[in-house]
Amino acid sequence: PATPPEEYGARWSALDATDAEACGRLLARSRPERIVLVHGPSDVTWCEEHPEEADAAHAAVTANIAAYADASRIVMISTDNVFDGHAWHNTERTPVSPANAYGRAKRHAERLLLGSAPRAVCLRVSLVYGHEPADAGKWLNFFAACAHRLADGTPVEAPDDHWTTPVHVEDVAEVVAALLSAPDPLPPVLHLGGPDRVTRAEWAGVIAEALG
Repeated sequence: PATPPEEYGARWSALDATDAEACGRLLARSRPERIVLVHGPSDVTWCEEHPEEADAAHAAVTANIAAYADASRIVMISTDNVFDGHAWHNTERTPVSPANAYGRAKRHAERLLLGSAPRAVCLRVSLVYGHEPADAGKWLNFFAACAHRLADGTPVEAPDDHWTTPVHVEDVAEVVAALLSAPDPLPPVLHLGGPDRVTRAEWAGVIAEALG
């Protein structure tokens, strides 16, 4: 099980990160050397229904943090949704062309961050998965949602033409920790995916088989 942050001396501070003045006060007080940005709505469906709100949230937080912490190492978790899905394989040099509102919001955030924070890295991750309780009070990652529905006997529908390279949340955390402590310079954009390229339908089948 994960160690609660309080047990190793971490302190929590409530913050409306869309408030530029509040961000400035907190960062001036804490003077962080390393920052991880995992902000903003990431439910693709919600973002598609609220594109302006999604873009504003991602952009405001990114701009506020970068403005007051331009000398800090910043790792922002981004997404493979900055691509349109037509190419078989995307590298860090592939031109971005988001096909949905979430991808457009993240593309905007990437540009804001890299344009103002010289030590920033945008880590584009593929579909992140890991355990989440059914009553988490939020939308669940694909793995957790499938597992809970299948365990309850609820049918699961999944597309067979949507390819991803799912990556476990603990692997993401390990890579982020390595980037935070790595010496300068680092590439401004990096990609992270899991070892297997599967469709969502294939992955749902693997989960169903594991559950018996």
